[in-house]
Amino acid sequence: MKKSIKKKLIIGVSILLGIIVIAGIGASYYFGKLVVEGLFYQNAGNDTKNNSLVQLEEWNYDLEAFNAKYSGKDFNLEAEDGNTVPVTFFSTDENENKDTVILIHGAGGDHVFVSPLAEMYLENGWNVLTFDTRGHGDNESPLVTFGYLERSDVSAIVDYAEEVTDNKQIVVHGQSMGGATAGMYAATEHAAEHADAIIMDSPVYSMEEMFVGVWQEMEDTEDIPLSYIIACGNLYMKLNHGFTFKDVEITEQQKYNEVKTLVINSAQDDICLPEKVTALYDNVAAADKELVTLNTEHIKGIFDQKDKYETVVMQFLSN
Repeated sequence: MKKSIKKKLIIGVSILLGIIVIAGIGASYYFGKLVVEGLFYQNAGNDTKNNSLVQLEEWNYDLEAFNAKYSGKDFNLEAEDGNTVPVTFFSTDENENKDTVILIHGAGGDHVFVSPLAEMYLENGWNVLTFDTRGHGDNESPLVTFGYLERSDVSAIVDYAEEVTDNKQIVVHGQSMGGATAGMYAATEHAAEHADAIIMDSPVYSMEEMFVGVWQEMEDTEDIPLSYIIACGNLYMKLNHGFTFKDVEITEQQKYNEVKTLVINSAQDDICLPEKVTALYDNVAAADKELVTLNTEHIKGIFDQKDKYETVVMQFLSN
């Protein structure tokens, strides 16, 4: 009789523990889903096209004058994973065999936001390729992955630039989240073989750190261990997307960046902290690299210090 009761107790406890474990895994998966979808689908319902227009107007950029002077050619390219990339090509004349830059906008906008950068390059006789990154503008992919998936879009555009030019420079220049994408691309073999220079302006340096900053500002999260939330995010991300936070450490990825690189730091940046951007620069493996600090806010160098910004970029690319 006692053995029977003991056996039943063991079975009951085992079942209870099993339920607790399953519930724990389920809860972890649910938390991970919240974390990852909050990051990857951050622009769901967000009018990124209008955001660009509003921000450019707030910073007193004359977009109407740019559009009157320069007319872009729109077309689509296909990335290695099948994603359709909406691209706009600018050139100042019919001769397209010129140095070419691929510009990458930041989070929450679209390709229109890099018009000030495009104007700078066009005035210096360059071709310009702009595009809507994933989760933005007319790019049909809803995922924002801080450069992990987006770098394959960049590869496709670099390949296109090689097709339309002959023995000319091909440069990738990104701002903020676009800087992260440029940095992730820079660490690839494709970049080492096909890109002549990388420019990162106020780059995002870590997907995990960006998430942590947002998480810590949210209400009622102080009782949930951060390490647990990160682990949940990694679990969900790995199971559903095949990579983790560690794979999108832009700063760490710079150890594989052997391409000539310019990093532009914004001294008053409260989004991508100057000391973190400097640490990213320090990790760049390329022997030919340069760090320039402008006394401005996040990605506002092209607006606040246009002449200096232009001089820094063009001198770097001419060396």
